[in-house]
Amino acid sequence: MDDRNVILEACGISKRFGGLRALDTVSVAIHRNSVHGIIGPNGAGKTTLFNLITGMLPPDSGHFEIEEKPVKKVRTHQLVSMGVSRTFQNIRLFKGMSVLENVMIGQHVHTPTAVFSIMINGRKSRSAENAAREEALAALDFVGLARNADQDVESLSYGNQRLVEFARALAAKPRILLLDEPAAGMNPTEKQHLLRLIGSLQQKSYTVVLIEHDMKVVMNICSTVSVLDHGKKLAEGRPADIRRHPEVIRAYLGKSDRGHA
Repeated sequence: MDDRNVILEACGISKRFGGLRALDTVSVAIHRNSVHGIIGPNGAGKTTLFNLITGMLPPDSGHFEIEEKPVKKVRTHQLVSMGVSRTFQNIRLFKGMSVLENVMIGQHVHTPTAVFSIMINGRKSRSAENAAREEALAALDFVGLARNADQDVESLSYGNQRLVEFARALAAKPRILLLDEPAAGMNPTEKQHLLRLIGSLQQKSYTVVLIEHDMKVVMNICSTVSVLDHGKKLAEGRPADIRRHPEVIRAYLGKSDRGHA
């Protein structure tokens, strides 16, 4: 691919936790409007990479670039305003709140309302809230949960709770969407729905990076796959090539492509 089309790049990223090297000089280039899969065995460093990209952890060495501009010591909320949003391996929803309220939280970086206006519930505050509500409803409509907007989020099935988190990430209006095991806990029908949603995002010019255990999801939706093993990048390429890569088969897939990370 044309390197000029790289939107997000990890450049020689390393991270230690005590004596454990979680990532060892990992470099990955994510191309614009692509679906890029990050796979590997448990403990390979996949989620650590996401946590470093999103500023939840600092790298020990190396750096990240967004559209060829180095990103250093940026807090998570600042990255969101730069167009990077994510979901988590373990669902992080706000209990006791509705589906719509959970998704509206994803709009907070785009609703710069003066404190005084909020206190008096002024016109600016109402306008910002209405705009956030409309964006949240649009995200819920996209994932197929608009009818559940006023429902308590805890009353939804596990698969639909994942879609709420997905919708919340979309409500932040990202250019780059990081999905950490988005299909985990979903039944086959829900996974097919998720695949269609991710495919639609690519058509809408989003860039999607996903960590996923389900190899059918990875092989069906990703244009490029990077394989991590013991904190190192083992291989990278098209899904069909990764499936046949001998080192990947030994380290991750086993004797067939049905294994799990």
